[in-house]
Amino acid sequence: MQNQIKKKTNELGLSLLAHDIKNIFNNISSSIELCKIYLNDSHQKAKVSEQFNIVHGQIIRGIKLVSNARKLSEFDEQSSLKKRKDIYPILNKAINFTQKSFKDKKVNIKVNSFSKTLFVDVDENISEVFENVLFNAVLHNMNINVDISVNITKEQKDNNKFLKLEFSDNGIGVSDNRKEWIFKDSFKKGSGKGLGFGLTLVKKIIENYGGFMWVEDRVKGDNSQGSNFIVLLPS
Repeated sequence: MQNQIKKKTNELGLSLLAHDIKNIFNNISSSIELCKIYLNDSHQKAKVSEQFNIVHGQIIRGIKLVSNARKLSEFDEQSSLKKRKDIYPILNKAINFTQKSFKDKKVNIKVNSFSKTLFVDVDENISEVFENVLFNAVLHNMNINVDISVNITKEQKDNNKFLKLEFSDNGIGVSDNRKEWIFKDSFKKGSGKGLGFGLTLVKKIIENYGGFMWVEDRVKGDNSQGSNFIVLLPS
């Protein structure tokens, strides 16, 4: 049974990786073709650097996808070694990494927290959670100015205490019929930009901590106004 689960996970990672890498190559190819056009027109040369920034962003995205695929295929719930950690500096490191990775966009990320020290029982994979959620918020955002707010509060659920992190963005949002699908171990060919790839890994990590993850509309009832990804970590 364990081998069958491992095989299924590996197949999932390869399928999603192939799909998203193809999208990345298509985006890079389009930028190269535009560069050829702009370089032949003296009035358009200024736009070449913009396309270079897009190519750079796509390469960073590709590196992240390969990392996700490897971690998803190697993920083993039983081997996780959790210990008490302050996740505030880990979150800040993920924010800095995300902002530096997208040179073609202005990424504004603001953290609102009840405390500057946030101790929970996690392992090294918590950085993957933050990076994947933030990367998705930028990748699936058509605005030049990407606004993300990370609101951190306390929550009680079923008589248990949790740390609640809400990643709210001004991106394209998630339609109601995809809110559960994007976290599932399933994949439909040609079904979009691979939004669920990083999130499949993220949810596995969060559930291994005994936590929860889901997505809501940033503006209740209007998914076109952006998303609010919510993570609950046992505290």
